[in-house]
Amino acid sequence: LAKASLVGGDVVVAGTDGYCVDPVTLNRGTNRHFAVIASCNILSGGEAGRYVPPMMLTVTVGTSVGATPLPGPEALAREAGEQLLDGTTRDGLVIARLSDGGEAVLDGGDPRYWRGAFVQNGHLVGLALYAPDGSALTGRQGADMLRAVRDRIRDLSPS
Repeated sequence: LAKASLVGGDVVVAGTDGYCVDPVTLNRGTNRHFAVIASCNILSGGEAGRYVPPMMLTVTVGTSVGATPLPGPEALAREAGEQLLDGTTRDGLVIARLSDGGEAVLDGGDPRYWRGAFVQNGHLVGLALYAPDGSALTGRQGADMLRAVRDRIRDLSPS
């Protein structure tokens, strides 16, 4: 899928160029919505999309957060039970690079992975990016990817 509408259309999820929403993992629940973004080429078995660096980016959208403040990078690490390697809060996006756990989610994955959070139309949106061992996406490029996906969601979602 090029994009998917979640929480009644309040949040429209899409990947950057070359990345698609996996329709198999799409879950529109009552309290939580979930989507996975990955390479269009990989998701289609090589039938569509150009080559892009492999990664898996999960998007979790919760119910309305009201006036609840965003968690900081330290809180994202604490919630995951991992050590914070790097983190920042900028332009309404919190990102945290975590020390361990990526390999448990992605076969051949790097232990280091990224988490992020932002608010879209009153809903807390959580992001997690997992990449193969040694991928540049486990470094600064992963933070850039989280920002790009957040920007894409903001651009496509109603304001």
